[in-house]
Amino acid sequence: MWQHNGMSTLTLDLQATLKELDPDSATKLEQLVRDAIALAKPSKAKPVEVGAVDKNGWPAGFFEETAGSFANEPLDFPTDLALEPIANW
Repeated sequence: MWQHNGMSTLTLDLQATLKELDPDSATKLEQLVRDAIALAKPSKAKPVEVGAVDKNGWPAGFFEETAGSFANEPLDFPTDLALEPIANW
């Protein structure tokens, strides 16, 4: 990868793109890049034997692998729907 003063062309392209975007779009792009970096890093979880379960019957390593998966995700809930009318008995 080409380097200029310690910065790659990818870094320069990303910086230029972020400057052009509105704040909301820039935040979304930044989160995508952070997710891609996390995805590319080797997993710290130990390989698990297929079908292995813990003492409570959960797949071995499930909670360790999924802990924090939604740490940076907004928790938006839809508004409650109106109740459907029920016929009187």
